[in-house]
Amino acid sequence: MTKPHSQPPALLTIPQIAERLQVSSKTIRRWIAAGDLPTVRLGRQLRVQPQDLDLFLRQRWTC
Repeated sequence: MTKPHSQPPALLTIPQIAERLQVSSKTIRRWIAAGDLPTVRLGRQLRVQPQDLDLFLRQRWTC
């Protein structure tokens, strides 16, 4: 029996992240510009890998 191919998680847009974290898109862009939140460029659009967002959140808000 063969295993089905699993698809990688979908890349997140800046507005999706802003809504999820309840902050402005401008705040997300600041984190990206500061190098705190890694992105993937698709043409002219910036996207964030879900695992990068999770790591960013763990590093930023770990007590």
